[in-house]
Amino acid sequence: MAVNMEVRNEMKQFQLGQYKGLNVDRFDVCVKEEELNEALNYVKNSLDEIQVEKNDEPIETGDYVIVNFEGTENGKTVPKFRERGFKFRLCDENVLQEFSANLLGKKMGETVIFETTIQPVLLEYQALWGQQIAFSVEIVKVYRMKEPELTDDIVREIDPRVKTLQELKELLATEINQEKKAIARAANIEKVFQALADQSKYEFDEGTLNQAAENLYRKFAEELKAIHDMELIHYLMQRKITADELLTECKEESAKIIFGEKILDAVIQAEGIQLTGEEMKQAKEQLKNSWQDDQAADLARELKMLETQLLRRTTMDFLLEANLARP
Repeated sequence: MAVNMEVRNEMKQFQLGQYKGLNVDRFDVCVKEEELNEALNYVKNSLDEIQVEKNDEPIETGDYVIVNFEGTENGKTVPKFRERGFKFRLCDENVLQEFSANLLGKKMGETVIFETTIQPVLLEYQALWGQQIAFSVEIVKVYRMKEPELTDDIVREIDPRVKTLQELKELLATEINQEKKAIARAANIEKVFQALADQSKYEFDEGTLNQAAENLYRKFAEELKAIHDMELIHYLMQRKITADELLTECKEESAKIIFGEKILDAVIQAEGIQLTGEEMKQAKEQLKNSWQDDQAADLARELKMLETQLLRRTTMDFLLEANLARP
């Protein structure tokens, strides 16, 4: 659950500790071999398997066969056991086991003759259970299914941007790296702020924290309904949690927000961080383009809020640069 909202930045006690040079490990954005292999396998699995005929090789478990067969009882054909072009995979559970057992080791073009008593296994042959049936099975075709190989010709069909398998690997590696970079900032912020928390002293005002949690809970319920058209009760049922458990999550999230803002504001003051004239100009233009004349009274307040957000974002970048280990 992630909801952005304003909270009162109050604590009973706060003392900013060391906030530079903490040498926090960065989120790893390098592409690992197993990640690349997983992506290649995904591409390969999207392709159709290749049919490889076995013209003069013995039939093995897992091979596919196409047969013409006829079953007789006392010299008379049993209609249930007469079919042409019947396809199945050896040892398939939905086929009489005797078929697989008697075709193993045989080759395409052979005719296999055997007798068997129909066992009470498959329900579709229930009326014939216990009867002695003589089968004549002509093996028309034998083949196996092979996973496709990613050759240069195939990868060009998959993605016209590449000409070789190596280029496809490089493209996939770039895409994986971009995906990891997209989540790296949030992951790095989490690591740095945890390190800052370990260095600082703080004590939350319980009343402020509880109020922030309730506000966050209510805001989440409203957005859940407005954006996803889902009632909170249904959300709780889906996650199999109680309202109190969700409120506890909101309290934990509110604590992170309050503590994070306290750290950022303290660093802004300690470092004298300010927005540039150009940044302030862009912020004013952004607000003016979205506000009407009769809202001018609120423009100053909104500009102050936007300025605070920009300052905190700039400070967050400063803290990342000051505390993340060099790559």
